[in-house]
Amino acid sequence: MRKEARRQFIHFCFGSLFIAIAALQGIEFTRVLLAVVFAIGLLVSFLIKRGAKIPVVMQVVERVERDYEKRLPGKGALLFFLGAIILMLLFQEKMVVLGALCVAVYGDAASTVFGIAFGRHRIAGKKTIEGTVGGIAASFAFLQLLFPWDIALAAAVIGMLAELLPFDDNFTIPIAVAAALTILL
Repeated sequence: MRKEARRQFIHFCFGSLFIAIAALQGIEFTRVLLAVVFAIGLLVSFLIKRGAKIPVVMQVVERVERDYEKRLPGKGALLFFLGAIILMLLFQEKMVVLGALCVAVYGDAASTVFGIAFGRHRIAGKKTIEGTVGGIAASFAFLQLLFPWDIALAAAVIGMLAELLPFDDNFTIPIAVAAALTILL
């Protein structure tokens, strides 16, 4: 549980940083920045896989990497960056992208933490009803800062339902939320 808590803390911090950059610098700049970070991340992952010892990065990867992700060091972060890049290629409206990123960052992190801490009722594999409800609540809290409550609630529910799909949630959550926001706004 500690490893997952550290992982979600990093997800929360870096996700918040990229949301702030997108809000302040715009979608185009953020997309380019994420592409650069993604490329550097791929290189670092390749070097680690080949046996390179990169001090700080190695410590972080060892402390947060899930067992099934060890074949590609940093896989979770790489998929998050790739999902955000794809989101920003498909959707150009700043508020839509910010809303989608909020659910992908805050809802996803909260659903994991709540699911581990309180989850008793399993749905969709390892997911729990309690985790999904926690993700909806966290997403809704942040989305209310950007949208009217009804749109915020709809986007939060759609995002956390998209997390239950049998695809990587780094893609399903932001794309589903962005599509919903595009329709609702």
